[in-house]
Amino acid sequence: MSHPPSQGPGGTASREILIAVSWAVASVMCYALVPVGVRLLAQQQMPPIEIVFFRNAIGFVLFLAFFSWRGFGSLRTEHIGLHIQRNVANFIGMWLWFAALTMMPLSKAIALHFTEPMMAALLAVVILGERPGARRVLALVGGFAGVLIVLRPGAVPLGLASVMVLASALLYAGVSVYSRVLGRTDAASTTTFYYQSMLSVFALIPALWVWVWPGWADLPGLFLIGVFGTAAPYCFIRALRHAETTLILPFGFLRLPFTAGMAFLMFQEATDIWTWIGAAVIFSATYFMTRGETRA
Repeated sequence: MSHPPSQGPGGTASREILIAVSWAVASVMCYALVPVGVRLLAQQQMPPIEIVFFRNAIGFVLFLAFFSWRGFGSLRTEHIGLHIQRNVANFIGMWLWFAALTMMPLSKAIALHFTEPMMAALLAVVILGERPGARRVLALVGGFAGVLIVLRPGAVPLGLASVMVLASALLYAGVSVYSRVLGRTDAASTTTFYYQSMLSVFALIPALWVWVWPGWADLPGLFLIGVFGTAAPYCFIRALRHAETTLILPFGFLRLPFTAGMAFLMFQEATDIWTWIGAAVIFSATYFMTRGETRA
């Protein structure tokens, strides 16, 4: 009687990598769809602050359904003040990000937003007192060079939208630092629940001043920002459960061609060569830094 061959350590590792890559690609595709949804809603004259509200309110409803099944016991936290600080930064960062997406080419916005991990590394030095190594310093310099390539100051006007994207990336970097602190005591689902609920409340108040009732034409955009915006971080976390960050991180660069392709097909937006070059420099610097710190 024959038996199926047993799966050795190499086969198990290959399977884990395949699962991680699948989740990583799914995460990237979800993240790439959110800017498209923002642009679709903006074309229907929905204000950015209202888009922020629907982005989080839809996710909040999904999480309520999840916790009603799982139970609400895990939502207890002793750090509600840190959650509030984290989500104020998250709220302002998302507002700036969505507003910028309505004002500039989507691919250029994505390229500039690749600076977030390097800004987080810088804030970790300033706020958490981490000591930067030579690899991190080189990566920060390389990332700054990439930003200059994308923006080309002097040759092209800087523009308010570009400043808003960089400010958003800085705020999101601050959010990641808060997440690292909260991750020592609170579960990821707990942090995400407070994130969705607080941002829904924060956004609703100013959104009421410029409220535009959504119509049937808004449903595709609402679906993209609500469902895929909620699924993206979940897929990313699942990918990290099966592989190291250095394996997952390079797939993040796929956000640019995915978003650029959809922007061209749906909005006839072309991506200039400087955006591609600058994005490649920024992302290479980020990967260089992450790989070195993971080894360390």
